Amino acid sequence: MKPVREVFELQALEIIYLTALTGGNSFPGLAMNLEGESEIKQRSLMDAQMRALEAKGYLEIDFMGIAKVNEVLHRFIVAASNCKSYLCQLVQRNQEISKICYFIQDESRFELKHQSGSNTYKLQEIYARHELMFQVIDSIPLIQNLAEDEQSQTVMNGEVDLESWTGQLLQAGAVVTSLAEIQCISEKAQVIRELNLLIYEDQMWLLRRGSDEQISRTSATLSTAVEELCLWLQEA
Repeated sequence: MKPVREVFELQALEIIYLTALTGGNSFPGLAMNLEGESEIKQRSLMDAQMRALEAKGYLEIDFMGIAKVNEVLHRFIVAASNCKSYLCQLVQRNQEISKICYFIQDESRFELKHQSGSNTYKLQEIYARHELMFQVIDSIPLIQNLAEDEQSQTVMNGEVDLESWTGQLLQAGAVVTSLAEIQCISEKAQVIRELNLLIYEDQMWLLRRGSDEQISRTSATLSTAVEELCLWLQEA
């Protein structure tokens, strides 16, 4: 029997409000510049977030005026706002980009998925490392078989600029998924490692950035792609 999993749908400002409410200074990967707003406007915005969260049942205000945040939501905000780094997964297809962030602190793991249609964030807790691996890999449209016809080999082996080659394949309907571990202990976030996978028709390539900032490509099968993804995620 699967455990009951709470799923939360949040606006960006609601996350900012919860971060401030739980004593955090900022939330990784989410920047909202309110400095141009007056103090009255900022207070009004935060009051609106409080009422919205209360209406959703994510927040309770007792008769003393003390706010109590949902337990799972509270653990998520604390874990995310205190983490040294987080994982960011981008999947680009047909000029659309989906973004999922994974926050890990000790034994707490959470997935925060941006929903571009409603511009909201869907949050859920992940209970184990192997589930996190499954979530990441399941969101990538991996293919099972590689064709080895002459046309496919020409696309792979052609001596073209890698950036131009990637752009051409994206225009032709390719999918690019990028995994990055982003360090957030300073004011400026920094990518400390990444893994990119390009999928086009019946082929897949791993794209790697070397120490010299040059990007190389390696043809991948389903098994090698899954293995590389698992090895990369095990370091998280």
